[in-house]
Amino acid sequence: MGDRTREILVFCALAAAVAAAASALGIAWGEDRAASWLLAARYTARVAFPVFVLVFVASAWQRLAPGPLPRWLVRHRRALGLSFATMFTVHLVALATYSVVRGESPDPVTLVAGGGAFVALYALALTSTDGAVRRLGARRWRRLHAFGVYYLWFIFTFTYVGRLARSRDFFAAFALLCVLALLVRIAGRRRRGRETLAAAA
Repeated sequence: MGDRTREILVFCALAAAVAAAASALGIAWGEDRAASWLLAARYTARVAFPVFVLVFVASAWQRLAPGPLPRWLVRHRRALGLSFATMFTVHLVALATYSVVRGESPDPVTLVAGGGAFVALYALALTSTDGAVRRLGARRWRRLHAFGVYYLWFIFTFTYVGRLARSRDFFAAFALLCVLALLVRIAGRRRRGRETLAAAA
């Protein structure tokens, strides 16, 4: 087993443990079975969200403000991304269980948009290998991963902005983090563009 594989397994095991703990808290605190699984779904999404944000901004952060932490994030980005996929899989299980317990399917918009997030997630996870980069080609691989992470960012942002009316003080921090992450990403792209032009000059 290579060092990278071992690192991914360790990261994913830790992620699974954190997500399982969050799910267990939700189940324990719910007033009935449906409420328990709804809380489990919410808590697993909330613990996975910071991991997604770190993966989303890693390269841009390193480009804008190089340092030990962003360098570490870039070096371990693949393991962190798969850790997020692990946590979000636990979230999916909680969501599916909630729907079964409640006896209702999600509305079509939620099913399509939310289902698309999981399709994007697993597309990213399944192509997070050096072999996938070679098979797809670097350009197509970058486009796939850019689309996937931006789609996941959109789902998180849409969800948390939509919940501001329900609890502004609590969800404002999540919504603000989404906006800040996008701004960091945009600033990083602009810096990379300027560096590319300067190198070509």
